[in-house]
Amino acid sequence: MTSLPLGHPETVASRFLVSTDEPPPADLSGLLTGGDLAALARELHARSALTLREHRPEADWLARLGGSSGRLRRLRNARHHVLVRVQGAPDDAPRHAQAARQAARLLAAAAGGLVVDVDSHQVVGTSPVEREHFVLGDQWIGVFVVGERALVRADTWGLHRFGLPELTVRGAPYGHLLTAANLLRVLAFRLFSQRRADAVPGTLLLDGADLLRFWGARPAPAGRFMVRLSPGAGNCPGCRPALEVAATAFAGGTTGAGWWDDGPGRALPKLLSARPEPGPTENPLPARDSDRHP
Repeated sequence: MTSLPLGHPETVASRFLVSTDEPPPADLSGLLTGGDLAALARELHARSALTLREHRPEADWLARLGGSSGRLRRLRNARHHVLVRVQGAPDDAPRHAQAARQAARLLAAAAGGLVVDVDSHQVVGTSPVEREHFVLGDQWIGVFVVGERALVRADTWGLHRFGLPELTVRGAPYGHLLTAANLLRVLAFRLFSQRRADAVPGTLLLDGADLLRFWGARPAPAGRFMVRLSPGAGNCPGCRPALEVAATAFAGGTTGAGWWDDGPGRALPKLLSARPEPGPTENPLPARDSDRHP
């Protein structure tokens, strides 16, 4: 069976841009209180693994961001911009990235600003508190879908911060726009779960229930389907080649629109997002009927 090497880098980085109108506090260490992630951020900052510096946002950072025009205008016109960056080994990346995002949240809260995740191209929620329990779908990667020659292309942003290749799929029918995005979320969860492996098989059996696991929600029974992967060209500048999903025929299978109908179209739940279950250190919240999944 053909396998695709993951080729782990020695170090990876995670970056968050804090944009404020008020001058941000000069002493970050005084802000880093209130939990284990804040304490880790303080430790990383003390040994210069986590750094802060003034940094005007690069034009392509803002151009790729989604969100309301008002929020984007606020980011663009902010008087102060601070880049929070953490660098370290891939095995440390999830926890260190959480600590860096906690630092960025606290810095933004102190100055009434906003946080942009530079690597996933998303505006981070305004809460000053970072979840202790890591969930990949908690804005750690972005999935962006665009039209391409009367079809749909989807790409991930943010997997590279964990030492993994980004993912892309092309040629999805417009009727499977959500399916294309969710296919990459499922594949991202699978790749992240196996991130310490040296390689992944070129042909994978994916479980649609991993879509709920991606968001940290309780999985429900779903279908399964096969995908083929090959090296491809992603949209991430400076990143190594992406892994591309190929809608090619398997034994007795179909290609193109037929593959989308019979494979991921049937197997993947039709969800835009899902509410995460409480983590090991978090207090459960009462669930509403609209939050429950069949």
